[in-house]
Amino acid sequence: MAKVCISIRDIDSIYCKFMAETRRDEVLEIRLDKCGFSEQEIKDVFSSQREAALLAAYPCRLATEREDAINALSTAILAGADLVDIETSLPEDSRRWLSSLAMNKFCKTIYSYHNRHHTNPIEDLRTIVRKAFAEGADIVKIVTTAKSAKDAERVLSLYDEFPPERLIAFAMGTAGTPSRLKSVTLGAPLYYVSPRRGFETAPGQPCYYNLLEGEIVLKGEVDIPSSKSFAQRAILLAALAEGTTRLYNLTLCDDTQSALSVAWQLGAEISFEGRTLVLTGNQRIHGKGLIVKDNKLFVGESGLLARLCIPLAGLSDSDITVIGEKTLNRRKIREHAKALRWMGLKITYRDEHYLPATVSGRLNGRTVNISGAHGSQMISGMLIALSQCTQDSVLYVADPTSNPYIDLTIYLAEFFGIEIEFSGEEYEDSRSFFISGKQQIKPLHGLEVEKDWSAAAIMLVAGAMMGDITIRGMDMFSNQADAMIYDFLEQNHVDIIKDNDGNINIRKSIICPFVYDITDAPDLFAPLFLLATRATGESCIQGIRRLRNKESDRARSFAQEFRKLGVWVEIRGDYMLIRGNEDFEFMGAECSSHGDHRLAMVLSIANLLATSEITIDDTDCIDKSFPGFLEELTKLDQRKLN
Repeated sequence: MAKVCISIRDIDSIYCKFMAETRRDEVLEIRLDKCGFSEQEIKDVFSSQREAALLAAYPCRLATEREDAINALSTAILAGADLVDIETSLPEDSRRWLSSLAMNKFCKTIYSYHNRHHTNPIEDLRTIVRKAFAEGADIVKIVTTAKSAKDAERVLSLYDEFPPERLIAFAMGTAGTPSRLKSVTLGAPLYYVSPRRGFETAPGQPCYYNLLEGEIVLKGEVDIPSSKSFAQRAILLAALAEGTTRLYNLTLCDDTQSALSVAWQLGAEISFEGRTLVLTGNQRIHGKGLIVKDNKLFVGESGLLARLCIPLAGLSDSDITVIGEKTLNRRKIREHAKALRWMGLKITYRDEHYLPATVSGRLNGRTVNISGAHGSQMISGMLIALSQCTQDSVLYVADPTSNPYIDLTIYLAEFFGIEIEFSGEEYEDSRSFFISGKQQIKPLHGLEVEKDWSAAAIMLVAGAMMGDITIRGMDMFSNQADAMIYDFLEQNHVDIIKDNDGNINIRKSIICPFVYDITDAPDLFAPLFLLATRATGESCIQGIRRLRNKESDRARSFAQEFRKLGVWVEIRGDYMLIRGNEDFEFMGAECSSHGDHRLAMVLSIANLLATSEITIDDTDCIDKSFPGFLEELTKLDQRKLN
């Protein structure tokens, strides 16, 4: 039976060693002409401990490449290659020298002939095979380019004359594609595949995914909701303006509904035209101050809204009370109290830290120094509110975190006429913001609400673990923090592709362990945790201190629930370790979502790969960010079709 041979190109040595350590009973063809390894890296890869057999290959089309090919192949042989591919185009003395070196190191030889233009007459192909065996080849590989099905049949006819277990013969190109699999049925010892799309080493080469037909659990298109982070900011800015704003393609989740509630309390008129929100703001902050119905702002369960509204409440001439519900009332909200006092506000919290919070005083523009270590949400609220003060302001932020969320606030504020000048970029130790006072917040004729990258991240990971999922219309240049997931998955060698319209397809992939810092994108913790359970090896998620004050103490609640499912997970200070395996199946158990929408979603996905049912005490909390999530999973589930 043929072994799968995964052709590796344009990949670093670390990934090569990971593949070698984990691909049991498979062969890895290391294309040394495409990987750009140094001599030491070749030695490291081919001398490493491994489960897979390693095949060294260096096709050379030009005579000037021969010396590099011989040096690289000989280095691989001496380091411990299991097989070596020797091109018949090399000079005879070079072929024989490499063959002799391989024999002395117990390395099998594959003599290979490639015709990248057409298919030779059958007698020419027979001659090549005979000569290669005469020189001592263990296996002979004949690959031509088929212009027609007859060309492919001519190559396959070699199996009638030579030992099939010592012959690899097929054709490249569209007409030759079926011959690859046919050669295996005729007895070829290797079946060449690429690890993912875009990394094929020859025309018509199949991907590893093509071997997984019976293992696809989720398949189809996913309807991703609009971004609640984007929508909440846009709704609040529209409500602070005087005039009518239209927001297109808005999805109503619980947090978005809470933003609409805040807008209503700010005196906005709200209506819908299909999925278009028509919101007319009636504020005149510079003339009357912020006007709030009943002097109360109910923010639902949204921590973002609470932290945006506290500084904004300082624009009112009355005392304003910010009220929350459910898990939000158990989350500490008292950040930057000293800075807010310096800006003229007095804030009284329940038990010093929790909502409801009453805001007194009037916000004044100042030069303020604050720490960003506890997140960006209150800073976003300050940036918007300070633009409405009579004085100019400067905000210096040390140790900023969640930088993309601050950038999203600035990006949307600019649409509404607010200019915020800043210096210091993402990942720097500090950032400063200059905010002019007395800026006019202007309504927008129309703004499309981006689709939610947080929701997309969850579904993309599900696709990488067990599916073939397509997501349409994502903004690939989004300021949303979780848009980082695409680059992460691509860099982590997952089988993912995109087009110019923001359509993304992801397929079940070989997943390698990773290290990732979520400091600037804490909502990526949930999908990355899930991904780590199917990555063979130990993954590390850093920056988990950011998760203590979410809907649950998210790192601990994830660890608690997934340990019930058989996952090895350990928390060490500010990072978490997860040991995974590509064949891992979750155990069934009774689990709690802890009222955390992201934990409920991840447990629901884990249930699709469980040996018995995982029951979840509360899935209604998913509506906080992704209404219809469970219906999307049901729509994609292929098991119901079997």
